[in-house]
Amino acid sequence: MKLFFAIGGLLVALMWMAAELTLPSGEDEQGRTVLVWSTDPNPARREQLAPFSERNPDLVVQVEPNSFDRTIVQCATGVGPDIIEIYNTRDMAAYAQAGILLDLTEYARELGFGPESTYPRLVGNLMYDGRQYRYPANAASQVLIYNKRMFDEAGIPYPADDMLWEDFIELVKPLTVKAKGGRGYQQFALVMGKDYIKDLLLQFGASFFNESRTECTLDSPLAIDAMNFYRSLIQEHELIPSPSAAESLSAAGGWGHGEIRWFASGKAASIWGSRWMMVIFRQYPELHPHLGVATLPRMPGGAGASFSGTRGPGINAKSERIDEALKFMQYLASEEYAEVIAMSSDGLPPLAKYSDDPDRLLNPEYPMENYQEVFVESMRHARPLEVSPFVDPFYVGGRVWVDCTDNISNDIMMPEEALKLAARQINQRIERNVRERPDLREKYEAALKESAAKSEQDAAGKAPSS
Repeated sequence: MKLFFAIGGLLVALMWMAAELTLPSGEDEQGRTVLVWSTDPNPARREQLAPFSERNPDLVVQVEPNSFDRTIVQCATGVGPDIIEIYNTRDMAAYAQAGILLDLTEYARELGFGPESTYPRLVGNLMYDGRQYRYPANAASQVLIYNKRMFDEAGIPYPADDMLWEDFIELVKPLTVKAKGGRGYQQFALVMGKDYIKDLLLQFGASFFNESRTECTLDSPLAIDAMNFYRSLIQEHELIPSPSAAESLSAAGGWGHGEIRWFASGKAASIWGSRWMMVIFRQYPELHPHLGVATLPRMPGGAGASFSGTRGPGINAKSERIDEALKFMQYLASEEYAEVIAMSSDGLPPLAKYSDDPDRLLNPEYPMENYQEVFVESMRHARPLEVSPFVDPFYVGGRVWVDCTDNISNDIMMPEEALKLAARQINQRIERNVRERPDLREKYEAALKESAAKSEQDAAGKAPSS
């Protein structure tokens, strides 16, 4: 055990030394203040930074490869980046709980990058415990992207907006084609990445937690219905591949890496995706002109809803360049930045009013992308993924939910069994955290009281008058 801790300490020390050695000085050779932005190495970042450099000639932004674990270590040792890219609500909550992120609430209100400047359906992705900790660099909600050529060759009409699931299933069933000899598959009608499975919970009216966030509700009848439906798309309707079917198709060639490459290579007729995927599809000249986009299928009485998301930066609370980093956040809410995102198709621009006219989203170099209004419409039916302050979001989303969906996808457990196990694990973790941490226990009890009071008010409002 002592050896384990000694090795762990050595690794942390080595990581700190590496971070210290790679940390840039406060100024570059031209005397400009250097801001370090920890993000992915997308070549588009240079184009996205150009207007900021023009507006702030005394500042230069240096892009550093993003890694959650590395950023945690850097910030813990005082050498973290100034601006931290955050890709989901789970990571934001984890950073906020660790005290790594600067509370932006008051700054955002003063400098014009508050929640009111972006999409109402995205706001929950910026907030934790009622405070703002990041601002969007783009906005995302899900749509159905399909290959017109594959539909034409099969003599099948294109999917329409606002289709019911039952109609969509019957429409695209013929686009799942088994391999010659009946073993394995040649192509599938639809592919859906693991991270999008939870969208079906939203379409069925289910959620991860109750309104007070004090209890996991993945074992609710609505959640069970949603995952039974997901299982039927694999087992009964064969619209989307099971993991074993995907593996067999990969062995036959043409799989590529992930669902996006699979769709791009003609192994699927449609993909559950988002506007940012167009950045990739523009690299496929044989595919790109034949793309169509529709809103997601829906259940009767519901909408083609999905969880909203964003690639949104926050500021390191220990940065020595907070004032300069705030200028960067302010830039993300500008018209100049919105235009760059609109033309690059890297999601929707974070400035909501820019998308009021969908024609502003159409890049004249790509006139075939004449479906921009669908991306805007999908955001109107999106919703942020809820997190609970009483349980580690990584435990919920990175472990329990992944295990749950893997068990269902691989037909190891029936949905009801998998979801009840997931809810039990999460609720046991909530109970343990509340029992062991007085600060959480106080907040937990306050949330229960508030929920009880609201229930009494609702009941009084519904009671018949005498």
